[in-house]
Amino acid sequence: MRRLTIVAVLALAAGSALATTCSAQQEVPLAFKFVAGDVNQYDLSISGAASLVAMGNQVTPVSVRGNVSLTQTVTQVFPDGSGRIETRIPSGEVTIVVDKDQAKFSYANGQMRWFANGKESSPPQGGLDKLPFLGTPVVYTMMPDGRAKDVALADPRLMEEAFKALPKLDFAAMQSMGEAVFPTTPVKIGETWRHSAQLAPFPGFPFLFTSSRTLDSYADAGGIGLAKIVGAADTRYVGSPTPPMLPGIPGMSDASVSISEIRQTVNSTEFFDTTNGRLMRGDYDVAFSASFAAKSQKEEKTAGITARLRVNVQSR
Repeated sequence: MRRLTIVAVLALAAGSALATTCSAQQEVPLAFKFVAGDVNQYDLSISGAASLVAMGNQVTPVSVRGNVSLTQTVTQVFPDGSGRIETRIPSGEVTIVVDKDQAKFSYANGQMRWFANGKESSPPQGGLDKLPFLGTPVVYTMMPDGRAKDVALADPRLMEEAFKALPKLDFAAMQSMGEAVFPTTPVKIGETWRHSAQLAPFPGFPFLFTSSRTLDSYADAGGIGLAKIVGAADTRYVGSPTPPMLPGIPGMSDASVSISEIRQTVNSTEFFDTTNGRLMRGDYDVAFSASFAAKSQKEEKTAGITARLRVNVQSR
């Protein structure tokens, strides 16, 4: 695939004279394109903060920052234009600060390193070095409109372990996950397309997902079509206040647990190369909140989390 430079992205964002802006009436085709053997590389940066409210109303501040490299390889292209994708994480580094304690882990060349308050040590019990997404590719088929299906870990043994660890998780639904990122017909500048669906990753835990995207602008940047797409997505829990599956709370074995809220919103700005059918850059503002309460015969305690994250994705 031809590579679009960061300069071209900035040219469109700034309305540079180097980019020829197209008529608002022009219809722009938006679709992912795949060529067997193509490799796309991305750099991801993450930063944000959260507040944890534990049972008993103790508030703990949390912050996170990190960088991750991601590689997507097209291993097969099908007659309908969809592609079989292999995604792996070659390296990454994440630092998490919980109150006054700092933890950092890095991953590169198949090796995990763990630091606690600046001193290198063994990973916590459970083995972060065994997280399957670090060393094992995730494979899936992506349609030209962005929908993903047949999602799986490349190592079938790890898939078996995942089934055992989360026996009630609806893997069948997750293996055909994702919304259509693009409509099937070309769109005009200023046009908006929407999507809504009800998800249930666990029995008794339904979530309502809604999204909208708008083609904000389109330009010819050095012979390559570049679309700026602005989007918003909302995912919220819409089930019973007292789901049947919530685990018990330590020290409150006789408690009933209720959910007040689980919600995530994402506001995004993406630059998409329409000529080669690939994302060039994406900026995502994520807000998450959740509130719970556990009530027993003796007492009632609440817990919750609020978090805001900034995620930036940049093509190399």
